[in-house]
Amino acid sequence: MKKFWEKRKKQILTVIMSGIIIFLTFAMQNTYLSYRRMIVEQQQQHLMLITRAVSQNLELNISEQLRQISILIQTPGFLDAMEEHYRTGETEKIKEYIFSYMLSDQSGGPARMYLLYPSGEPIFHYNQYPFLEKFDESLLQLENSALESTTGIGVVFPISEHHYGLSLINSVYSGGRYLGAVVSVMDLDDLYQKYVLPLNVGRMGYITVKNEQETFIMHPDEKMLGFNYRKDIGEFEELNQYESMRRMLGEQYGREEGMAIYDSYGSSSVPAGKEIAAFSRMNLQGTSWYISAAMPYDQAVSMEFDNLRKFGLLFAAVLFIVVVASVIIYSLMKNRQRLELETAYLREINDTLEELYQSREEARHYQKLTTIGTLAGGIAHEFNNLLTPILGYAEFLKEQLGKDNEYYQDIDEVHKAGVRAKEIVEQILPFSRKETETTEYVSLNLDAVIRDAVKMVSLISPSNITLKVLLDDCEANVYGNATQIHQVLLNLYTNAIHSMEGKGGTLTISTKRLKKDQLPEEYREIAGTEYVEVLVADTGCGMEEEILRQIFNPFFTTKDAGEGTGLGLAVVQDILISHSGFVRVESRPGEGSHFYIYLPVSPGRAAVSVAVTEAKRESVSEISLLLVDDEERVARYITRRLERRGYHVDAYTDPVKALEALESGPDRWNAAIVDYMMPQMKGTMVAQRIKIRRPDMGIIMVTGLVESDALQMKQAGVLDSILIKPINFNMLIQEIKKAATGKERI
Repeated sequence: MKKFWEKRKKQILTVIMSGIIIFLTFAMQNTYLSYRRMIVEQQQQHLMLITRAVSQNLELNISEQLRQISILIQTPGFLDAMEEHYRTGETEKIKEYIFSYMLSDQSGGPARMYLLYPSGEPIFHYNQYPFLEKFDESLLQLENSALESTTGIGVVFPISEHHYGLSLINSVYSGGRYLGAVVSVMDLDDLYQKYVLPLNVGRMGYITVKNEQETFIMHPDEKMLGFNYRKDIGEFEELNQYESMRRMLGEQYGREEGMAIYDSYGSSSVPAGKEIAAFSRMNLQGTSWYISAAMPYDQAVSMEFDNLRKFGLLFAAVLFIVVVASVIIYSLMKNRQRLELETAYLREINDTLEELYQSREEARHYQKLTTIGTLAGGIAHEFNNLLTPILGYAEFLKEQLGKDNEYYQDIDEVHKAGVRAKEIVEQILPFSRKETETTEYVSLNLDAVIRDAVKMVSLISPSNITLKVLLDDCEANVYGNATQIHQVLLNLYTNAIHSMEGKGGTLTISTKRLKKDQLPEEYREIAGTEYVEVLVADTGCGMEEEILRQIFNPFFTTKDAGEGTGLGLAVVQDILISHSGFVRVESRPGEGSHFYIYLPVSPGRAAVSVAVTEAKRESVSEISLLLVDDEERVARYITRRLERRGYHVDAYTDPVKALEALESGPDRWNAAIVDYMMPQMKGTMVAQRIKIRRPDMGIIMVTGLVESDALQMKQAGVLDSILIKPINFNMLIQEIKKAATGKERI
């Protein structure tokens, strides 16, 4: 047997080596194909995000233009000018409103506006500078636009051979009477340049928009505008070369969104070839547009060729190691230790790559949450404005009808549906990071919140860590949110415990009240009168100066990979800023860390649970109220409810006109109800102007989302109270009585 091995040893090793090489080659080929598919899928997901962004950008821009023009034509001055035109034929005042709007909107607004009689005959039109080129105005279908007496998207029409426009219709009503329509013309090329073209889809990638008839209305190649595959390509439905494109078009017009790989049709700027694409549908006012983002298949793959080359080098290195190892085995397995070190090095590289990939995914997730937060805040604000009259009128009708009325149950179902909608809005508020800045801001006993947090920490702290609680027991109250302050304390407690892990130590929590001159010098200029200082100190490992400068930066962490996100202290700082407070830290290596939290003292008593009962109907005819809310539906609802209770209400949807009325008769009103978010002037500015003119007037702020400036004004005494939309009417009555009579809020 030994002789047989000696004779066949070389042949056996050759067979083994050949098998290893064949196996590695096969594995490399499969890995390459899998990697290629993964890259294509990633590029398609990237294109899908782009099409969604384009769809949202176009929808928001067009909706905003309709809303802005609606605001213009609903102003009392514009409606008065229309009424005067019908009486005297005068058009100068109407033109002034149109000219002012057109001149003020230089960011992708209408390029031309028509003011029409109800019959469709133009009163006049205005062409924005730089002037829109001449076109066949019959394509606008002005007569149909006026006769339909609706508001929304009109028609997409060709301005010239390679230039398209879009018409928007806003109907003008006054006192239930139809006065005519405003038709505005949007330049689709301008929209494409501002909201589509800047998006990056690669060197050869491009974005297109088609209408419901499959005609291009936006395209990087202007010669493709107005092009329709089915109409402009002969035998498109029969030729096999267009099979993949027909399939792609069928999916695009049959689904809300999707992805495809197909053989494209070439143009002067986009050559024909195999492409990958993603598409989404934009639905607005009953009109659908189809957004597609595409790039050449070769370009999608070539973006990762550098990584593939590195992977090929790695494969060659591994193959070389195998060959060398075989030679070494053949020569009594020399240099075994060197091969083991190289294997460990490759394992370390793989771990490092996995950590980098995880960090990139966390950053991408954070960016997505930020975008969702902005959108969620806007949605919540608009929904709360709509829900205020829905819930309010439902409650009003229930009161008027009584439970014995046959329609009471129907109205009650409407009210229940509105309440459910309010709950859904509250569920999306956490995405906007506003969930703790609404009704949960109350006067809190800080010592009680600290003790509650200490109880939780005592359950999870190791036995070798001693808790020392030194509370001032001064019954200091702060205005804020118990959940958020609880989150701040728990974050600092757990960080302190982590720093003392293993060797043990002492965690100290103490509080004391400070005057403004006792605060750290860098905070005195922006500080209020009195603060509570909360100290969270540990005897742990401490931190160096370089680390101290970065601890509040998002994603910075001193913990091992996979054990921390680096967001904890960044969230702590953000919460304290929203509570008009601040934080500082002192630490040295080996001497532990001291975190100092400063929160302004609230003069009110700590919040207690009080049942809100229905306000008694009293004689309040002597109380006169000033109401300022830019949402006409909300203003009309609040006015009607309050007048039914006996109050005298003067409502304004224009804050400027409300302030002018205040200047002319400052003593007419006992209290004011002011909306926070208005396009011309924020409610906080209106409240400041009212206080300057009438320091004794009580002010109630109503809003869908509470921002930090409103909370600061409430704390400073400028605002008597803040109510969240949808408004609880009984709570509003209670707050009006306090504001009108000057009683201190409880």
